Amino acid sequence: MQISFREIFKNSDILNPVSQQTLLSAGKLAEMNPDKSIIDLASGKGAPSLLWASEFGVQVDGYELDEINVAYANARATLLNLEEKARYFCQDLKDFTSDKKYDVVAALGFDVSIFGGRTQTLNRFKSMLKSDGVVILTEPFWVRKPVPPQTLKDLNVKEEAFITVEEMQQVVSQEGFQEIWHGVSTKEDWEIYVRPIFITMQEFIKRHPDREQDTQAVIDGFKTEYEAAGKHWGVALWVLKLHNPT
Repeated sequence: MQISFREIFKNSDILNPVSQQTLLSAGKLAEMNPDKSIIDLASGKGAPSLLWASEFGVQVDGYELDEINVAYANARATLLNLEEKARYFCQDLKDFTSDKKYDVVAALGFDVSIFGGRTQTLNRFKSMLKSDGVVILTEPFWVRKPVPPQTLKDLNVKEEAFITVEEMQQVVSQEGFQEIWHGVSTKEDWEIYVRPIFITMQEFIKRHPDREQDTQAVIDGFKTEYEAAGKHWGVALWVLKLHNPT
């Protein structure tokens, strides 16, 4: 029996290996301010967009499938006196469309297959953006191709699941976006990301000693991701500006 995503990330606020400093840099590059609005897709527990709301005063609408995460994000917004700035809603994003246009589309940890792939996702983002809007997106990438078969086996992923940074830059340009910046997660970012997961799993096994094998599988999986980061794969945060709206 697999351990649920909710249980694995029980003690995690940031659900991607992206540092607070990187998020603040992205906010500055997106020229966030109190007159601008963000739609945060797959908003998780709301930590990144609440940081932006607090630091830049930007208005946030967040959409997330997990109702527990939505409740947590809204409670956190209230605790931080940001309930007038940030609102989170429970939403299946597969068929989601927005009538409202935003200055920023944020999608951190968003699975692009939900919208049919990277090209389709960027086009869906366009439909939510104002004419000079910005996308902030995190995406895993391969350091180089071909990817060693053992790496694919260890990460339990097919090579076509991700592309290289250079390939992503081509997709970005073809879809009418200008790359403002991209930042690659460092080993320190990964350490901050996986540490609470390991602590959570240690607590889990104390409560469920009969689930030791399942727990160890989770720990081993994240250790493998961490060890492969920088060698064979990584996660990049992209800041993209729409320069050829359609």
